[in-house]
This record gives sequence, structure tokens and C-alpha cells, in this order.
Amino acid sequence: MNRFKQLLSALFLGANLCCLAALWLCCLSTWVSPGRFPTISVMGLMFPVVLSINIAFLIFWLIFRVRYTLVPLIGMLLVGSYIYDYCPMRLKSTPEGGETLTVLTFNACGIQSDSAKAAFTEYVRQVQPDILCLQEFPHSWFWREDAKALMQEMNYSHVGATDNHIMTRLAILGDTIHIAYPTRKNSSIACWVGRDGDSILVVNNHLESNQLNDEDKKEYRDMFKDPHRQTVKESSLNLFRKLSQAAVYRSAQTDVLSHIADSLSPRPIIMAGDFNDTPISYTYQKLSRRLHSVYRQSGSGFGRSFNQSGFPVRIDHIFTSNHWTSSGTYIDQEFDVSDHYPLVTRLHRH
Repeated sequence: MNRFKQLLSALFLGANLCCLAALWLCCLSTWVSPGRFPTISVMGLMFPVVLSINIAFLIFWLIFRVRYTLVPLIGMLLVGSYIYDYCPMRLKSTPEGGETLTVLTFNACGIQSDSAKAAFTEYVRQVQPDILCLQEFPHSWFWREDAKALMQEMNYSHVGATDNHIMTRLAILGDTIHIAYPTRKNSSIACWVGRDGDSILVVNNHLESNQLNDEDKKEYRDMFKDPHRQTVKESSLNLFRKLSQAAVYRSAQTDVLSHIADSLSPRPIIMAGDFNDTPISYTYQKLSRRLHSVYRQSGSGFGRSFNQSGFPVRIDHIFTSNHWTSSGTYIDQEFDVSDHYPLVTRLHRH
């Protein structure tokens, strides 16, 4: 019986080590440009799955063999920074002092109904952000009477074109800057805004979409339930191809944004929007090596920002230069007129 227990423990230990290796590979994949190795980029999407399995192993060893808890514990600590990127944990964050800005980013998914547009107008009035970065936002909203009243009441100006817009209560110092990078239909724009002698570059991004249709999303949800091997294989290959292609575009777009951050250092920068990538990705990690993620700094929990069942991911982000610290960052899941939730933060100037 003792030999059987030892064999069983060895098998579980081997499985745990394999899962830890998978966790480390997910993290290492963020250093590899999808432009060079497209298939590797998809590994990051497996991060929450393999992390959950390693946490399950930790609980298993606590119950059945305490000394082996060091294996998953040390293994996860080695990539603790990535885990914290994915799921920061804190009770509250309330820095004091310094001038403050409230920043909101929101992918509106082209809200069309009058009720949704009215709800957005009222939401902005409640939150009172100083800077709004809006993606897939209908230009027609700006011609509504309630929108005009809001703009006048709260002293908003805006720049943008088509469906990407920046609204701000700060003085706009120039025209819309269109950022050139390879894309199928997405875009990034920027503008300089001024406050008390500061010139701040605000960059609003909608990076390359994965272009998953409703059938793709259904296949993804059903993939692990479908007993027919050929169906699973075909679905997986189709999703894998679309995700890889989009990641290649986002890597080139990320390189352009990173160059902007590098070339403007040490000027103040706020970079926000729908990046279509999770914290375990080339996009997020490359930008966070240059700028600070406000959700990591003052958010809490996994922070699902994509409002679709079966896709519990945070793909909307706000990054800032080190001129600010953030507090009270949150994703407002009560406001659900789009397939994204708004991300809101409070910035404190050093």
C-alpha cells in the first residue's frame, strides 16, 4: 500500500510540474513578438486555466501531503508578477495630494438605440470624467440635443473621427493625431491636452480585433463539451488561425505605441482603450515595461471588461507615464449597454 501511495504521489507530482511548466511558458510567451512567431502568442490565453490547475494542486497537497505544497507555491511565486498583473488584490487605494484627473475608457460597440445613447449621456454626467477615450462610438451622438447640452454643461471638447473619439475638459492643444500602423480596420488616435502648463499626450486605442463572429464564439464555448473529435479539431484550428492573425497585427501596433512612449519620455502620457489583449500578452507586457497599468496599481480582482458570457477577460486598459499614481480603479459592470464595460480611474499628479 505504501508503494502504491508513493507511486500515486509521484504521478501527481509529475502532473503538477508539467502544469507549472505550462504556466511559465505562458508568461515567457509574452516576450516573443507574434509578428515573428504567431502561434506562440495564443499561449497566453491559457494562463487562467493553468493557473487555476496549479492552485488546485496547492489545495490538494495541503490536504494530502503538506510538504509538497512548496512545489506549486514556489512555482507560482516565480511568476508572481504576472499573476498580480492578471489579478491584483487589494482592499482599497486612496493616495492623497496632488492634482487629480478622472479618466474613463469605453468601447461602445456602436451603440445605436436612443435609450442606450441617453443612458451613456447620463452615465458621463454621473462619473464626470476629465478625459474620455471612446472606441466604436457613433459620431451621431455628438449631434444629439442631450449630448450638446452635456458638452456645454461640463465644458467638454472632443477630437476624433469615424468611431474613435477623445472627449476632455482639458484644453485641446492641437488637431487629432492619427497614428499610422498596419491594420485591417482598427485605429489609434491621439491629441495633446494642456493643464496648468502641462502638455499631456492622450492616446486612444482600438487595437486589432480578433474578428470572432457569433459562430466562432459558440464554437469556443462548446469546444470542451463536444464529444465529436473532428468538430473539436476544426473549431480549434479556425479559432487558432483567427487569434494568431489578429495577434500579428497587434504586435506591430504595439511596437508603434511603444516607440511613441519611448520617444516622448519623460513627457506625460495617458494611453487607454480597447487593446484586445489580456494582461498575459505581448501587447500588455511590452507597454507595461514603459508605462504603468492603473488596474495593476489600484484595481482589484480579475476585472472582466468584456461583456460576453464565456469570455471572462480584461482587454481594456489604461496606462500612464510615471507622472501619476492612480487610485480607485474599477470596471463598472453595472453599465452594460455595450459588449464592453467602462474602465474608470483617478490619477494623482506627483
